[in-house]
Amino acid sequence: MPRKKTPALKRVPKQRSKRRTSARSWLEKQSKEELIDFILGLAQEHPRISELLADRSNLKQGNISPIREAIRRDIEALEPDWQDYDACDADTDFARIAERLAALLDAGYADDVIEIGDTFLELAPKCYEYSHYDDWGISSGIAECLNIILKALTRSSLPPAEQLLWYIDAELKDEYAIFDHTEDFIKKRGYKKADWQVVSEILESRLQAQTGPQGNDTFSDNYKRENLSRWLQTALERSGRQTDIIGLLQREAPITHCYDKLVSALLTAGRKQEAHDWIVEGFAKTIDKLPGIAWRLAEQLIDMARREKQHANIASVLALKFFYRPDTALYRELEKAAKRIRCWPAVRQALLTYLETGVRPDLQPTKKHKTSTPSSNWPLPPCDLQLPSIKKAASLFPSTDVLTNVAIYEKRPDDVLKWYHPGRKNYLYHDTDDSVAEAVKSTHPDEALAIWKRVAEWEISRVKPAAYKVAAPYLKKIRALYRKQKRTDEWNTYLTALRRQHKAKRRLIAILDSL
Repeated sequence: MPRKKTPALKRVPKQRSKRRTSARSWLEKQSKEELIDFILGLAQEHPRISELLADRSNLKQGNISPIREAIRRDIEALEPDWQDYDACDADTDFARIAERLAALLDAGYADDVIEIGDTFLELAPKCYEYSHYDDWGISSGIAECLNIILKALTRSSLPPAEQLLWYIDAELKDEYAIFDHTEDFIKKRGYKKADWQVVSEILESRLQAQTGPQGNDTFSDNYKRENLSRWLQTALERSGRQTDIIGLLQREAPITHCYDKLVSALLTAGRKQEAHDWIVEGFAKTIDKLPGIAWRLAEQLIDMARREKQHANIASVLALKFFYRPDTALYRELEKAAKRIRCWPAVRQALLTYLETGVRPDLQPTKKHKTSTPSSNWPLPPCDLQLPSIKKAASLFPSTDVLTNVAIYEKRPDDVLKWYHPGRKNYLYHDTDDSVAEAVKSTHPDEALAIWKRVAEWEISRVKPAAYKVAAPYLKKIRALYRKQKRTDEWNTYLTALRRQHKAKRRLIAILDSL
């Protein structure tokens, strides 16, 4: 975390300036021999000054081996010991590495900095795993060193295409997101189309040589291949080969499952029908194991339908999403879509029946019950996307949580209480409890009071001052409802009972006194 500034810091620059002026005045009065003796004395007392003197001397003589070795030792020392909790709690280590890297670079040894940079990028980021509170110090230290390494890259003897490949390879190996803030590096350097053409050809050959992900379908392998494909896409674009990008994505989509990127590229090119066909194919291949990708494709299909003002198709896809995983927000979204085509009453009733039974209203089982066909009673057109024919567990229905929330949304208090199941002794459900009580307090005040009492008393039973504060708003709601019902005596009786039962809990009594 960044360190907080104090008011005193604002006065430091002036103080330092005065001290610097005074020190300079004193130094100017000393002889050469006195200065040498003074500096050597400081070096003897402060090892860091001794190191700086040795580094300056070696650089002056062109002897960089000791500096290289010193940097390597400092980098290797950064590799954390998992047994040492404070192993990576040292900003000065990164500062010393940065100083020496900068000194090498300023002296014209860019190639050496790059060589050392390979080791740095392998070991230093591992400190992230072991840092416990000084993440900011570690990340800033690594960033400082990385910036020096990237400066060295542009000054190195590597041809432009090899510079790009070095950067790409380092970014592909990055498991700690240390390159996330260096995306402007390539843009600022102005690499030419010819350089990117060389890079694209090399990346193409690498991609063709990879065979692991195909048929393996592991997340790690696919992730690596996807990142390589991403860089190849960038190289094709920067080299002026935009027309080859769609072909690349078409080849990679069945392997890495990045169908959404292919669809986006096809839509940009105006190839709508192909985009639609790939959405349907991609959805079918990902809905079982990679539902996140599948539903991103569904959203792209909805966006296409919106642009074409195909409201019935929008409603069909939304209904499919609802059958897959019903929730109140989706119910409301589907309501808006169905009202546009004037079929909400029929759709609404079908959705409520589905929430109760788990039987999809858009499908009609065949006689053998092994397959289904579109139902003639379903008011929406068949969806182009198809869910797997796996029957959901009967235990999931009725979907009481969604039925309760829908009843709250539609202001049906009787049905709210019908589907609401109290008794969950968990503060995570307080929002639901409170919503139910608010929804029924006008028509069923006793039920609302019972809910708020249960929640408040559960919090009190935790015997924690923080829990007492959580209970207070619910107690206030109980008081307000009793008063609104002109049942103040019942509130007083309830409050007295709480005082008597919890008289030993002084902090709770203080809260009760404030009500």
